[in-house]
Amino acid sequence: MATIIEAAPKTADAAPAVPEIGDEYDMIIVGAGPAGLMAATCLTTYGFSVLHIDDRPEPTTAGRADGIQPRTIEVLRNIGGVKLDNSPGFLASGKPAFGGAGLAKRMISQGVRVYEVAFCKSPFAEIEVTSRAPSCPTDIIDVQDPYTLLLHQGMIEHSFLDEIEARRRRLPADKLKPAPLGGVTRPFLFETCSHDPSTNATYPVSATFAHAETKKNHVVRAKYLLGCDGAKSLVRRAMAGGAVGDGEWSGSIRMLGEASDIVWGVMDVVVKTNFPDIMSKCLIHSKDAGSIMVIPRENGLCRLYVQLKAEETEKDGAATHYGRDATQEICIMRAKKILEPFELEIGYVDWFSVYQIGQRISSHYMMEDQRIILGGDATHTHSPKAGQGMNISMLDMYSLCWKINLVEKSMADHSVLIPTYETERRGIAEALLKFDTEYSKLFSGRSPDATQLTSDVTKAKSVGAVDAQRFIDAFKSNAFFTSGCGAVYGANILNALPDAELVKSFAKKNVFNPAGNKLIAGQRLLPGLVTRAVDANRVRLQQEIKMNGAFRIHVFAGDYQTSKPALAAFEKFITAPTSFHNVHRPAAGVSSSIVDGTGSTGRHLETAKPTIERNPFFTYLTVFSTKHTEWEIEDLPYSLRSYRDNVYSDDCFDQRVAAQGTNAPVHFKYGVDTKVGSIIAVRPDGYVGAVVELSTDGFEALNQYFAGFLTGAK
Repeated sequence: MATIIEAAPKTADAAPAVPEIGDEYDMIIVGAGPAGLMAATCLTTYGFSVLHIDDRPEPTTAGRADGIQPRTIEVLRNIGGVKLDNSPGFLASGKPAFGGAGLAKRMISQGVRVYEVAFCKSPFAEIEVTSRAPSCPTDIIDVQDPYTLLLHQGMIEHSFLDEIEARRRRLPADKLKPAPLGGVTRPFLFETCSHDPSTNATYPVSATFAHAETKKNHVVRAKYLLGCDGAKSLVRRAMAGGAVGDGEWSGSIRMLGEASDIVWGVMDVVVKTNFPDIMSKCLIHSKDAGSIMVIPRENGLCRLYVQLKAEETEKDGAATHYGRDATQEICIMRAKKILEPFELEIGYVDWFSVYQIGQRISSHYMMEDQRIILGGDATHTHSPKAGQGMNISMLDMYSLCWKINLVEKSMADHSVLIPTYETERRGIAEALLKFDTEYSKLFSGRSPDATQLTSDVTKAKSVGAVDAQRFIDAFKSNAFFTSGCGAVYGANILNALPDAELVKSFAKKNVFNPAGNKLIAGQRLLPGLVTRAVDANRVRLQQEIKMNGAFRIHVFAGDYQTSKPALAAFEKFITAPTSFHNVHRPAAGVSSSIVDGTGSTGRHLETAKPTIERNPFFTYLTVFSTKHTEWEIEDLPYSLRSYRDNVYSDDCFDQRVAAQGTNAPVHFKYGVDTKVGSIIAVRPDGYVGAVVELSTDGFEALNQYFAGFLTGAK
């Protein structure tokens, strides 16, 4: 029996001719902000047909989210870029996604990098810098890009749209459906959706949309519908089946949490000022006028987050705030007041908005059918000042889409794998809300009057006064999380941590997570610089396999001569019909994605008889501690030699393990004994799934690990 879920349509500006819409798609995505565009990028890369709708007539033109954190940059680098034409030597006249260089390079070229944050306060009349801290402290966070990248959301959206268009043109004919440039059909308003496999088992989701101008309805069938339509998600309300409540939707899915009475204004402006740190990211607590955050932006803009504290105070000394109807003029007035005695002139205002601080999370990310799924701001809302919302929203979809890919390619069971999306990403959202609650309260400290601040600090703090030092400490202590690198997952079928059921029940101890191992399942693979043997280029190991939906099997072999018996045993294992490589195999002709991802040139002519057929869902990388000049690729077992572009020597200096020099620093960083070796199974999203011995016991451990969630063509 079908479950019908409905939502009232939003209104939108008129639009020109109605774009063509088909009857059936693999995926429907509602919302074309960063989360929806990340989903479209991934799903297009994995070869699915996508109907992507948005209720806005055009992409964001100014403002909104603007901060990209180091882990997100790392992901954007891994997505890479494709050219409009894959012919050798082809130069696309249509200017593809930054010449095929990809999302990260395009955004980095357009944005502003913030390496340092200044903390300021005005205990008396003057504002003074009390502390400075790195935006991403490299002593505790191992990243390639140790900064926050700042550019407005519209530029981010256009980068995605160009990349999606380039990838759409790689789709096979039956998956390339008509759509405007970038694949987003707009302006269309979400109306209703239902899940009913009894009427169409292949496309069990039905959705109805109305064109904003003509009001004509379109009913479309799909395998999945992803609701990426923001904090006031109509998809969420439709799933919940509820009525309008207290500004949030209610029903079987609710937004849990609370909102404060603290209101902030945000504006992107051109300024003139004698405040000396205007080109730095500054967090400023004034004596009694409230707080302000200053963020440098692209094209000479400056973003100001302004606490809209009113002059009047309550009887107990606590501050009052303007409401959400506060005007741009009030915001400018408060900004000038907070920055006194410095002068502030506001010129051009590119964007202005007001928001109320609150932290909420959806009670469910999906219904029991697990076919209509929420992501991004539709599942969690919070203050924008920590620069987390857009990042976590994009990574929600990055985490979900590779799992959908495995299920839809018959490589995994839907009921086993899809639920891990909510369990893993909910944990990250809950950690974000906990951090944001503390961070926002400290930054929005509702300063009591001057006498309370100077004569009775304890009483002042009890009514909400700013504790500047505690705020600084909170910022620094949470840097690992806010960089995105601290988004870690617990033990489950995908993460073979010591307390995972698989690891606890495995026949032999210390085969998973062997002695000395420093990598942690459920966390991102740490960066490592290595020498690629085929061309002696120094490359970043974590970026060698671009996003292609495949698991990356890193064989850290250690010393070349010592590893020969273990690699011979691996060859025997991996070529056997009982190995995970052969058991979990897709149907003939099914690929993991429309891009290879391995960087293989295909120019090598292999004369030996193949001992193994490639499986598109597993890619192998081999790393030796011995310099590449002391061994030959041709002498490796075929199963590893056939991935010749992914064979490396670990001989590049790494400042984080400087004492190692060029003597296998990545082995040392990862905790791999060069006399023993290890195998590191990395998930398609770059997270470590399992670390095992390079031994027959380790091979069996890998078999059991993959059997926990993969199936394969029947």
